[in-house]
Amino acid sequence: MKKWLVVVAALAACGGSKHEAQPPAPVGSAAGSAEPAMGSAGSADGSGSAAPAASEAGSAAGSGDKAYKDMDKKERAAFMKRVVLPKAKAMFASFDPKFGEVTCRTCHGDGVDDHTFKMPNPKLKPLPGTEEAYMAWIKKNPEEGKWSKFMGEQVVPAMADMLGKQAFDPKTKTGDFSCGACHTMQK
Repeated sequence: MKKWLVVVAALAACGGSKHEAQPPAPVGSAAGSAEPAMGSAGSADGSGSAAPAASEAGSAAGSGDKAYKDMDKKERAAFMKRVVLPKAKAMFASFDPKFGEVTCRTCHGDGVDDHTFKMPNPKLKPLPGTEEAYMAWIKKNPEEGKWSKFMGEQVVPAMADMLGKQAFDPKTKTGDFSCGACHTMQK
């Protein structure tokens, strides 16, 4: 069966808040790719684009000089703080104002201070492990469905873009970034 993963905020190296275990969006494939919900990415600023400016996507200096995958830990942490965290704060606050306090810990949890955190973060809400279970879960819990749509349409595409990855596409079953980057799956 197809695995479903969720990215509660794939904010890959930020800080935390009391809102750590909020529900995210479905993802697909056994490879752990995220599946955005129906629709296209949106933005907190109303521009219709959840992605950073092209000069910032995947770049430590914001000038396209180095891809995220080629950065060392220090460069990644700086990129997360300068590019990812502000965009994550804006997206989450736009979706739910209580998320004005999004920090690195929100997604990465324990180990942020000494850089020993693991992703996916086992402290984030685990998601149902099959497509059928996931669909039943969001149908039974409308709040989870709202989170799923937000995560799939805004967070996954934005994070994928900022990290220089391709968001998982459930139609083509392609892409290398999904909700599973942050969330574990129930067995």
